[in-house]
Amino acid sequence: MNQERDTSATLRKLLTTLSNLPDEASRRNYIERHPRVVRPAIVEQVANAVRESVRVDVSRAFSLAEAAMAIAQQLHDDDAVARALRAKGNVLWVKGEYKAAVRLFQQAVRLFQRAGKITEVGRTLSTSIQPLALMGEYDRALSAAKTAEEIFKKTGEDLRLSRLEINIANVFHRRGDLPEALARYERAYKQLLPDKDAEGIGVALHNMAVCLISLNDFQRALETYQTARKFCQEHSMPLLAAQANYNIAYLHYLRGDYNEALEILRRTRQACRDNSDAYHWALCNLDQSTIYLELNLIKEGEELAREASVQFQKLSLSYESMRALTNVAIAMSRKGDASGALKLFAQARSKATAEKNPIWPQLIDLYRASVLLNQGQLSKTQRLASTALTFFLSYPLPEKAAICHLLLARAGLQAGDFRGADRHCCQAL
Repeated sequence: MNQERDTSATLRKLLTTLSNLPDEASRRNYIERHPRVVRPAIVEQVANAVRESVRVDVSRAFSLAEAAMAIAQQLHDDDAVARALRAKGNVLWVKGEYKAAVRLFQQAVRLFQRAGKITEVGRTLSTSIQPLALMGEYDRALSAAKTAEEIFKKTGEDLRLSRLEINIANVFHRRGDLPEALARYERAYKQLLPDKDAEGIGVALHNMAVCLISLNDFQRALETYQTARKFCQEHSMPLLAAQANYNIAYLHYLRGDYNEALEILRRTRQACRDNSDAYHWALCNLDQSTIYLELNLIKEGEELAREASVQFQKLSLSYESMRALTNVAIAMSRKGDASGALKLFAQARSKATAEKNPIWPQLIDLYRASVLLNQGQLSKTQRLASTALTFFLSYPLPEKAAICHLLLARAGLQAGDFRGADRHCCQAL
């Protein structure tokens, strides 16, 4: 027992030392002076520490990942180098550097395959799904998921299959298949509970709530977020807790409580900046711009939307960039720049179509129709609004369908079709 305690204390001391090495030169000097650390077991222990640290302290996790890489490169051992590459990839995707993360995961997969470590191949492929999905590489993400699933079934790893379910659900969520995504999140959550997998449970709860918002089940979403936030705080996962706060802010916004939503977003944005969570920092800017636009604070809304657009472009996130670009276009239309707004709406729609998202092209067409109506282009307005109405009725998204009806009613009034306008007003109710 005392030996285990001493070993644990020695490892903690080593991890602290490695995490405080500021650059490549200092890591190289340390390794030269302490050759006993150049062992595969040390690389594995440091890589495991990266996984544990990345949701708590991204800077520490990155320093440890760099240390693991420096040690592994001295070993010329495929398994050790692959573990270090995967560890660094994990940190990079949390930091929002998705392309670089995917490259490292691919290198790790090849090395694990060469080393005959089939389970580690499955783990790495499973980890690569989320950054691939965030980049819009859905087919590659699902291909990686299929291979990982086959591996975990073959090796009988039920826990990894449950975690894989979350990653697959993320892909369906981003593609707009919300019922399928929610069903998979709920299934993963129930499967993870017996194993007391804290990180997996926290992620599943968080993503369940995101889906519930999109499905307009606000009360259940709020309850799930509150459960997720409490769970993440109790299990020392500040990044996930901050993300839960971000989404609770979004719920307040949807309920019309703008002051509370803005205050939570301000606090959450600072927490995300402090934890190097570039993705949720940008999301806070995006949602705050949406609130400002609803409050008719056009200048502030446009500034934050443009800032979010730049952030998402740096992160190579086409879907989120499309949303930010849409907000910029809305702001421009409110300022009377119809030509500029329509140009940006067209760019945003192209991004949405490339993402294969079924909802956003129709939603952007609705915004375009509103601009065209104000320009007196009634036939184009009616065509776009009618097509969007058909979609929103079939999806179904009744609140969006109601907006389509109101837009068609306005177009009918301008065209002198009073009976048609009255019919659309009644259907909007």
